Amino acid sequence: MVKNFLSECIVVDPSTPISKAIGLMKENNSYEVFAWIGDKIGTVTVRDILRVKSPASMKVESFLNFVPKLSVNAELLQAAKMMADYRLRALPIVHKNRVIGKVDIKSIVSEVKNSALGNIRVSKIMSPSPITISIKEKISKAREIMLRRKVDHLPVVKFKRVGGIITSTQIVFSLMADLGSDKYMAGVPDTFNPLDYPVEAIMSDSPLECSPQTSIRMVAENMLNQNSSYSLVTLGEEIQGIVTYRDFAKLISLKETKINVPIYMIGLPDDPFEAEAAKIKFIRLIEGISKLLPSIIEARSTVKSSSLDKRRRRYEVNVNIRTARKMINYSSNGWDLPSIYDEIANAIRKIVTAEKRIRRKRRGPVIPKE
Repeated sequence: MVKNFLSECIVVDPSTPISKAIGLMKENNSYEVFAWIGDKIGTVTVRDILRVKSPASMKVESFLNFVPKLSVNAELLQAAKMMADYRLRALPIVHKNRVIGKVDIKSIVSEVKNSALGNIRVSKIMSPSPITISIKEKISKAREIMLRRKVDHLPVVKFKRVGGIITSTQIVFSLMADLGSDKYMAGVPDTFNPLDYPVEAIMSDSPLECSPQTSIRMVAENMLNQNSSYSLVTLGEEIQGIVTYRDFAKLISLKETKINVPIYMIGLPDDPFEAEAAKIKFIRLIEGISKLLPSIIEARSTVKSSSLDKRRRRYEVNVNIRTARKMINYSSNGWDLPSIYDEIANAIRKIVTAEKRIRRKRRGPVIPKE
């Protein structure tokens, strides 16, 4: 339940100057603030503020986006799905018409880390080939790329090597001058507007890094311990990808699918996060195969597990796909359940594609009529 992962949050009046909200976010190292309007709760995030070049005279209500409210008895898995769908890092928890705190994406990352999913290699969940920016480019360009590509992190390249990273939080927070005791009263200073400095001026020059083979358990531990919202995935001096909080949330979230195939799964693990990830992988498998096999009648998956010790379990997965013409069976095994489904999906896709190629050859070329 989310009540077990309650953390403090910032709740402000909608009429609060955005300068004060930024100050509170910076002071509390928070990515968002919340505000009530009527019976609804809205949030303002760093990315919302990033969209406006000169928000000096604006108030929080101008930036608000309404978000779902969670009860204290909502499940953490439900919160994870909502965060992935709404692209948020936190959701408000309400009890007796009062915001008593928030559930933060860090709680999701921690639970995924501690589950059997922690054994998965980071290369399986990372966002590959992230867009980069040169160290000599202006902050304004970094801001424009972040807004256009809907990202909060840009690796910075120096002489074709990783030189650092710039984040949306750094852009918003670092351009706020320290106003001393009057910092919440004076509004946003003139230094907020100029974005002509090079990214080198505010970037982190020692970004958090890991290799593609690192387990997501280790990556998550490093991110949480260093209070980092990302980890670059590098091989030597080459950037392979980036993993962020959103990649952890996406692992256990699935947007609504229109697939009309009956799907049955037997033997899912007790761990709710691992079970959900397995469900998502299997549904995506069938969704992808249905484009090659439009006549699927039903799909079944059976999971068997064994354990040599209490920490790790080995899985054997059998997939049966029944079409109007035949039955497709495929089995595989390994330590990481979601990765097994990835392997099965690739194998079945190759089998179906090869069979189609053979059938075309047997039919021979089509000779047009004269």
